Amino acid sequence: MWVLLYRDGSSRKYATLGLYSKMSKSQAEEKRDEVIAEANARNALAPDPLITFGDFLEGIALPFLRKKWKRSTAATSESRIRHHLLLEYRDTRLADLGLKGLQAFLNAKADTLSKSTVAHLRWDLHSIFKLAMAEGFADRDPTAALYTPRQAAVAVAMAMTKEEVEQYINALAQRERVIAHLAIFVGMRPGEILAMQRRHVNEECTEVIIDQRLYRGDIDTPKTDSSARTVAIPPKTASLLKEWMELVGRKNDAWVFASENAKKPMWRDNVWYRHMKPLLSPLGLAWASFQVLRRTHASLGHEAGIDPKVAADQRGHGIGVAIDVYTKAALSRRAEAAERLENAVLTA
Repeated sequence: MWVLLYRDGSSRKYATLGLYSKMSKSQAEEKRDEVIAEANARNALAPDPLITFGDFLEGIALPFLRKKWKRSTAATSESRIRHHLLLEYRDTRLADLGLKGLQAFLNAKADTLSKSTVAHLRWDLHSIFKLAMAEGFADRDPTAALYTPRQAAVAVAMAMTKEEVEQYINALAQRERVIAHLAIFVGMRPGEILAMQRRHVNEECTEVIIDQRLYRGDIDTPKTDSSARTVAIPPKTASLLKEWMELVGRKNDAWVFASENAKKPMWRDNVWYRHMKPLLSPLGLAWASFQVLRRTHASLGHEAGIDPKVAADQRGHGIGVAIDVYTKAALSRRAEAAERLENAVLTA
């Protein structure tokens, strides 16, 4: 019997080539060459067990993740991954990364970064190792048991009071006042507001269709859903919007908030830093950014007793996000609630 002994990676293997009585030496050598060629082809396609975190990230993970990320997500996520994860583990073998080491990394980051950023890093690691498992570069996922450290700082989420909202709006010029109304009373994101065209606004300015958003000069699909949604415009905001729409061109593709050349929409940073913040700073309201306006919409709506599901649909996200992320009950409402509970229990 012709038998071939060979090494496949670190393992010793053998293959039976055929009967000695029915196969010449040259035929056995040809068969040997076929077996070796097949083994080499398999090894060429097999994942490299010595691959570093940096090589896997640059060559496989990031190219794959970019295809499913939206542009806004890609900008923030890739920057975070490169600044924190790649800087730390570029030359470390992927196979050498374990639960204890990765958790120690998150614990150290929790001393200087916000809880949200540390949580995102934990999710980034999970996504990378999930892909590594799927591609055969890892035989275990050490990120499954990772947790966000309790000591991670939680940023104070601020929202404006009713009195501050009135000051805020009255300080702005006509165009920025309309934008503020759409953010505070309608719950629209800045990218959705600035991506508005005449075709999106009905004749009475009581409804706006949101089927696109603006991000760094590019038009993209809405942040949380690729399908369109329609938001309701309350009467006072509708009145202001209608006055402004008289200044907008009659073409359906005319931008509601156009840049100086009218060919492109305004950028969010230009609106904020050039036209809003300078007028708000003397009032001490420069902290109330677009993110604060969105949170104010949720918080004041909650105080007004608006159904959370209705408010969430208006803003275009899930009800869990509406309650956990954006809604901030005012201290006076919490005091009132505590007093009502106390009075309900203690009769004397």
